[in-house]
Amino acid sequence: MEKQRLEVVLIPLPFQGHINPMLQLATILYSQGFSITILHTQFNAPNPSNHPHFTFLSIPNGEISPHQEPLDIIISLNTNCRVPLHDQLTSLGQAACIIYDALMHCVDEVANELKIPTIAFRSNSVVNLITNYACVQLEKDGCLPLQDSISLDIVPGFHPLRYKDLPVFNYQNNEGYLHLIAKVQSLKFASAMICNTMEFMEKLAIEKYKQNLQIPFFALGPLHKFAPASSNSLLEEDITCISWLEKQKPKSVLYVSLGSLASMKENELTELAWGLANSEQPFLWVVRPGSVPVWCLGIHYENELERGEVERVVRSLMVSEDGHKMRQRATEFKERAQQCIKLGGSSYISLKKLVEHITKL
Repeated sequence: MEKQRLEVVLIPLPFQGHINPMLQLATILYSQGFSITILHTQFNAPNPSNHPHFTFLSIPNGEISPHQEPLDIIISLNTNCRVPLHDQLTSLGQAACIIYDALMHCVDEVANELKIPTIAFRSNSVVNLITNYACVQLEKDGCLPLQDSISLDIVPGFHPLRYKDLPVFNYQNNEGYLHLIAKVQSLKFASAMICNTMEFMEKLAIEKYKQNLQIPFFALGPLHKFAPASSNSLLEEDITCISWLEKQKPKSVLYVSLGSLASMKENELTELAWGLANSEQPFLWVVRPGSVPVWCLGIHYENELERGEVERVVRSLMVSEDGHKMRQRATEFKERAQQCIKLGGSSYISLKKLVEHITKL
């Protein structure tokens, strides 16, 4: 008789870059012997048919528009989902624990009321978490809003971050952002933190972050390499480019994308398009309905988009000696990332420790 599986409830933030790693984590935990329930909002709901071994339950999230700013959506979700979340978790019975996207901070408070252990999950880098911590500290110290004159100065205690690297430097809704981040950072009741990162890549950042963390930290990346490939796209995927891509020389195509949320102004779109065309390098540009995202360069680019500069940077990346070195280094990082998830690798060890942590809760 198969041993009864401990149930783990996972609650993602309903954006593509958060749903994907959460479902990958769910797949990994299922392979480790846990029963998986995905508790998700009606907004941007994942497709249950892609994961037939999981139980999917939805909760109402109030009036949410995909045209709202992501920050406003997150704030609304944490307000609107509290009561239905409480009701759904009550009906579930006692789970071993809840793993929730840390930006859904209301989960931690509701789960504590119901005496269900929680683990916070972050889908992004530890350096990103540190920038958030720096912003909260600056707000406490009365240093906000920041002045343009110090934009290139190093933030004290957060080398090598400059003030202009911080989200609060050009965020439109700083008050809402700071309130959200303060809630997320508090981790009042979470028993541990999981982050989709690798120790070798962010060793110093992890050490710095853990100085202010009073709970166990599990670096468990790259999750997409741990878990078998599956489609979790919220949009219909266009695969018509594959036949063209297969005809190109290996490592000759530039991939252009900025994920599922960012958008471009019309003039930026024009400059980028001309810059890519003038570089005379083959490229594959992912265009999301309603916007045209861009993220592709291993070169630091922070000026206004201008076609000549885009052309120069693309050529530098694709055909110069410096570009060759960058691609070579990326290949080395890829190999080291593979080692992380193999037997004895840092992420492999973190996974075993996480499983042990959950079973002891």
